[in-house]
Amino acid sequence: MSHPSKQKAVTYTEAVRTLNTDDVQADLNDACEQLASSLVELAERFDTVAKLLHTTDLQGPTTFRAQWNVLRKDFKNLLRNFRSNAGFISGRLKMFSNVVLPLAARNASGPRSHGEKLQVLQSFMAISADHAALTQTFVAHAMKFNNVLNSFHIDFLKFTSQRTASGQRELRDLAQKISELEATTRQLCTVNGRSSGPDVTHFVYSTLRLSASCKRKPSRARFPHQRLALPGDLAAIGRLYEQLEGTRNEVTHAQYTAQVCHRKTDALTTAQTMISTLISDEMIAMESSLSFFLSIWSRLQYDSNDILHWLQHPRGHPEMPHAIASLLDGGHYLYASVADGLDICVLGIDPSQFASET
Repeated sequence: MSHPSKQKAVTYTEAVRTLNTDDVQADLNDACEQLASSLVELAERFDTVAKLLHTTDLQGPTTFRAQWNVLRKDFKNLLRNFRSNAGFISGRLKMFSNVVLPLAARNASGPRSHGEKLQVLQSFMAISADHAALTQTFVAHAMKFNNVLNSFHIDFLKFTSQRTASGQRELRDLAQKISELEATTRQLCTVNGRSSGPDVTHFVYSTLRLSASCKRKPSRARFPHQRLALPGDLAAIGRLYEQLEGTRNEVTHAQYTAQVCHRKTDALTTAQTMISTLISDEMIAMESSLSFFLSIWSRLQYDSNDILHWLQHPRGHPEMPHAIASLLDGGHYLYASVADGLDICVLGIDPSQFASET
């Protein structure tokens, strides 16, 4: 967001062209591979902290290890649901691109053909609505989990501060910053879940942002998400993203400051450092992926409704839906690269990671 004068919204045609470039597709594939790897790594870090908390429990009667084991199990359940939702969404996008769009675009007249188009589309929309509701439930569970995770962090920092004479202010500042991070990620997911409308910029922004936030390699694409303007009501989302980036930087600084104030060889301090870093990484990873999921459903719902209205009221809908026009003008789909990226996410998460948590 550093060059507002150069920001722009994009048309549907520009969005299709952007997401179908080789560089953007390669970036998104890399990002989805890295996202899956990061989530699996987070699960492993939950296991590591569980073992470390055994040492801290030996320093006095606490319930931290038992609480953490519950959190560890809950996160692996989230990982399972993340994988399932990525698969649901990919399947819906492929169905839309490979079946619904070609059928709706088919130049065939007669009531039977028209009825077939409506029946297939309405059936697709009903199943998609059910899957979108599952994603909304998943998002709600993830946000509740983050809230509980934040509460655990606050309690653990209080326990740490009771056993150290230094760094009291630094620990309080760290607790505050991670609480702010939790609140901002929750607000972003709430706003993204309510966003719907004709502007395709939000969908492209979320896709390119995922590529930027999850990739470790330099981006190949020449069109970063920062150059996209989120117009109208979407401007509030852009401001929240800016706020999130600032809070993330503040958390990193607070973590470092709290760490240098304590002995690095102390088991309690080591646990505190690992927990605060793990929690902030988990919140950031979940927010970027959940916002991505929500933007996909929002866009797919709009495109589906656009085609439905066109089929039901052709005279009152003079312009061909953008998704159909794009298909007829070169055979390109808005969702192809996104579906491929989601498949990479699914493949990158081995079900054995959470098999023991059922």
